[in-house]
Amino acid sequence: MTEKESVSTSTNPLKNNHVVVIIGGGPAGSSCAIKLKKLALQKGIKPRIIVYEGKRFEKKSYYNQCLGVLSPPLNKIMEEELETPFPWHIIQKRINGYYVYSDKNSLKLSGEHEPSYACRRVEFDNYLFEKAKEMGVEVIPARVTDIDFSTDGVMVFSESNNIKADAVIGAFGLDDGIAKIFERLTPYRQPKFLSSIVTKIHPGHKAMAEFGDYLHAFLPSSLPDVEFGAITPKGNHLSLNVAGKKVNAEMMDKFLNLPRVREALPDNLDAFLPCLYYFKGKFPTLPARGAYGDRYVMIGDAAGLNRPFKGKGINSAIITGIRAAENIVNHGISEDAFKKYLKSCSELTEDIPYGKTLRYLTITASKYGLLDSIFETAKKEKALRRAFFNIVSGQETYKKTWQETKNFKLFSRLVFKAIASKF
Repeated sequence: MTEKESVSTSTNPLKNNHVVVIIGGGPAGSSCAIKLKKLALQKGIKPRIIVYEGKRFEKKSYYNQCLGVLSPPLNKIMEEELETPFPWHIIQKRINGYYVYSDKNSLKLSGEHEPSYACRRVEFDNYLFEKAKEMGVEVIPARVTDIDFSTDGVMVFSESNNIKADAVIGAFGLDDGIAKIFERLTPYRQPKFLSSIVTKIHPGHKAMAEFGDYLHAFLPSSLPDVEFGAITPKGNHLSLNVAGKKVNAEMMDKFLNLPRVREALPDNLDAFLPCLYYFKGKFPTLPARGAYGDRYVMIGDAAGLNRPFKGKGINSAIITGIRAAENIVNHGISEDAFKKYLKSCSELTEDIPYGKTLRYLTITASKYGLLDSIFETAKKEKALRRAFFNIVSGQETYKKTWQETKNFKLFSRLVFKAIASKF
């Protein structure tokens, strides 16, 4: 057995003075750093934890395409598992329900449930980042430019310095540059993703009050390249986004002019159209391949362990960050040790097949213009209405919804029955 094979088959436990580099200081990276620091202190281990982050979170001036909706049970995850207070002070709007639209119909979803909360994503990122620094995590304000793997560590190169690490944690989201570096050197392959176009309008206090505290979601069959769109109320503005495999700025223009979207938006929309700024981003829909190996592991969007239909990316980021930290402290930094990391994320991975099925059924129903009749049925069927609520809010796993209510079977029967009636 070679020296390299010997390293990869051992647990290689975390030790004093080990260096752990986290690439990215967003919710995944900061949560991982916080949890890793706390667990190491509990075990009497003193590793050096370093976060590389090129953005200046404290300036709150950068753009993030995530809409900043914090969904249950995020508050419990943060307070019970991360042992970090939920940032109630940055909440801008309580989301109490949802409207879901097809091209010709709509469905109001509300009931007994916990609300979601809207905030500025940049403020949430900065909050967690500052908590990591308060824990004594070392921060290097620079982008990583390259890495080199060897049998005894990982050399991390950046815009400001070079550091020899014992393990590297990828919390870089869907950054193409860093992803290509890992793809060149490891079995890692970036997850499949949807593109997203985001903009916002400030219609004034009166219009915001009239809009209310419901999020509006759209499944438009008339825009085949748009998988879904949404209008999310914030403190003093409305955030709008569209998502799909091939969405672009033109798709947002068309979305803004859909009759159902126009009905939901304030009457003074035309006054804002010439001044809108569009931002483009992306989010994963399937897990990454090779998300872990000897001395490296991916978390957050880089791992792609989001729910395939309703992303809940912030929740997934924090959960995977926590699980990776637990794995490193309890099992080590080898490839064999990181196999346990993926198993510990079963709450996310086990939901993926159910989410893929639901996403397919919903896209099929929208494509063939079947949602109008399905919405009419849902207005009478509490089980189907509850299923739609879970689709939009993400408050229950798809697996749990299937097991408890069999809503997916009802939904699939309706879809295929409606398809059959067309032929």
